[in-house]
Amino acid sequence: MRFMMIFFLHVVLFANSYNFIESKYISAVSASFEKEGNINIQKNAVVITYKKPSYKKIVEEDNNVSIEDSKGTVYHLKNQARHYTKLFIDIMVRLGDFDKLKSNDDFDVQKDGNIYNLTFKGDLADSIVKAEVKVKNSKVLSFKMFMPNDDTLKITKK
Repeated sequence: MRFMMIFFLHVVLFANSYNFIESKYISAVSASFEKEGNINIQKNAVVITYKKPSYKKIVEEDNNVSIEDSKGTVYHLKNQARHYTKLFIDIMVRLGDFDKLKSNDDFDVQKDGNIYNLTFKGDLADSIVKAEVKVKNSKVLSFKMFMPNDDTLKITKK
């Protein structure tokens, strides 16, 4: 019983999880793609599991990023692939958490009703120009990132 209580407190205190729909627009090919998944934010790791249209699990832990495909094959990202994947995972974690929107040195925030408009600074501005975060009752409902090449990535919480 004691073990279950400790486990439950650990999950509540250090983990945050939600299901989402990811809508991606790729400007170069004028195409949109949609995926469904879950993000599980733990104390020392972030796990993104896509369920539709196909299974894929991305794990960011201890400065490493791995991707597991539907066959169970695991790939470990290196160099730029690891850097940019970690960057986007970190941004997804921060934009999905209302408390992290207001106190962040990596972007400027302007509020317009229930929309928070973020302008990225420094090295992040090279990868993400701006973001729009839609909130209701201090809860993030969705966020959309705008890239310099006119691609967009929108996450809508389910």
